[in-house]
Amino acid sequence: MVLLWLGVLTALFVILVAGIIQITGIGPSDSSTSMTEGVWLAITRSLDPGTFSGDEGDKFRFGMLAVTLIGIFLGATIIGIISSGIDTRLETLRRGRSAVVEVGHTLIIGRSDKLSVVISELVEANRSERGRAIVVLTADDPVEVTDEIRRDVKDLGTSRLVVRSGSPTRVNDLARMNPQDAKSVIVLSPDDDTARAYLVKVVLGLNQLIPAGSATTIVAEADDEEVADALSEVVGPRLNTVISSAIVARITAQVSRMSGLGAVYQELLDFDGDEMYIVPIPERWVGSSFGQLTLASSKATIIGLERADGTVSLTVESESIVMAGDKVIGIAEDDSVFVLDRDPVPWARPADHPVMGLELARERTLIVGWSSNAQLIIKEVETHVSQGSELVILVDPEFHEAADVEAELALAGVAKQSVSLRFGSTISRPVLADVLSSGAFDHVMLLCERSKFGLDEADARVLLTLMHVRALSPDSTNNVIAELADPNDVELGHQGDSSEFIVSMQLISLLMAQLSESPHLSHVFADMFDGVGAAVAMHPAERYVPLGETDFDSVIASARNWGVVAIGYRAASPGGGSAALAGGIRVNPSKTERISFNAGDMIVVLVNTVK
Repeated sequence: MVLLWLGVLTALFVILVAGIIQITGIGPSDSSTSMTEGVWLAITRSLDPGTFSGDEGDKFRFGMLAVTLIGIFLGATIIGIISSGIDTRLETLRRGRSAVVEVGHTLIIGRSDKLSVVISELVEANRSERGRAIVVLTADDPVEVTDEIRRDVKDLGTSRLVVRSGSPTRVNDLARMNPQDAKSVIVLSPDDDTARAYLVKVVLGLNQLIPAGSATTIVAEADDEEVADALSEVVGPRLNTVISSAIVARITAQVSRMSGLGAVYQELLDFDGDEMYIVPIPERWVGSSFGQLTLASSKATIIGLERADGTVSLTVESESIVMAGDKVIGIAEDDSVFVLDRDPVPWARPADHPVMGLELARERTLIVGWSSNAQLIIKEVETHVSQGSELVILVDPEFHEAADVEAELALAGVAKQSVSLRFGSTISRPVLADVLSSGAFDHVMLLCERSKFGLDEADARVLLTLMHVRALSPDSTNNVIAELADPNDVELGHQGDSSEFIVSMQLISLLMAQLSESPHLSHVFADMFDGVGAAVAMHPAERYVPLGETDFDSVIASARNWGVVAIGYRAASPGGGSAALAGGIRVNPSKTERISFNAGDMIVVLVNTVK
């Protein structure tokens, strides 16, 4: 507005000077001139101070000198205002205060240790689409956040990174992010006591800005299930809440069952390699059984059904009939190769064949440390063991009162395990040596005590304990699970084989990225992580096929007789070379590729925990 007024003032000044020149007759050589010539003289003398050096006539010279001086003042003022405006605009861009104009972008609200992992997964998901924007809204300095992201995510691929500054709990700042035109919104919770209030304000703000009926999905991280349920009632089905503590606890307990299960879960959650998809079922398959359907695709592994009413199940009975409107859930390298390219083949389960559920055995489990996840983990372990199992817990009395731990244990409802509570430093090698010498453990879980220590110190203590356990049990066959809070610390504890697995918030980051790109999979992941129903397990290969050379088609065909779904295998010499995960694990292997199974090799299956 100021610039406009200055422009008007300059135009009036030029016209005024031209009029004075015409009326007074003090043109070049002090002679009269026209109005048009006067305008030209005023403009040239204002823009170029050197123009009047060749002028003749005393009155004309002094008049043009005054015009030049006033022109210099006006020009400098205009240039200063323009320069200041440009500087202000650049500073606004640098500080991330400008509005977002992108459409179809992924909006990430908040900054936490999961940010870089989420962006890395989104970059991988966007590689088939050029120009997709990833927008981050943070209360921190956007330059600092951008530098951190680019340090952790070296290759942005085809994605564009946009970082904006603002308060995520203010509706005006949220509105600048154009959430109503976003493909999805991911809400990361802060790592402090304000997480609950923060989540409520951000989600309600988004609910105001995103119109009803919009296809935009909101994926929010929550720690309080009651708050998550309340928000879901208000916002509706477009909100997917991820209860991070509960999921981490369940994954910790589940992957402790067998070496290598952690790698399977990670393969299903990340965008690198095979992923889960849902596709329609061709009419020719309607009326067939699910057992027949498991062999319907040559390049995908069928794992479940989405019924016409929207219900999802990964524990479908082999004899269940495929109905019109049903969709099939499967694991494939890409949705473009997930086709049911085979025709139905008659099948019936042998009349005397047993149905296999989750196998329970007497087991001995050691938990080192105590955290808010401990009770959930113990409850999950309880569902996977038989009567007569033993649970040993090592707690540091300096940081945990015995009465408090015993009270939480009582709430866990342990019935099938005898509990032995040991006290001592969880990072002391002599203490750990004494506990480990009490007998062989099937599973060892190292918990991150984040509530008692800072992020870095809590992870450092887990890593130190992990080193002690490795040194004290170098030849042990037990399965060691370590829980870390910071995803960036995972590589520090990684050993490279499948006998150990690091459970961290990295898995939550992967899950949130998956839900933002594929919200229709929310019910699939819910079935997988709700602690009841579907679970990933490993069974001896010889249960399903004779040891020796075979193909995965034969494994799937035999598994359906047992009422389970085979999704992969773990073999000492897996086929496929680079496609194998840690420990020789393959998920969704080629159905016709020849595999040589030996004693000790395992089949990865989906089983029903309630059978």
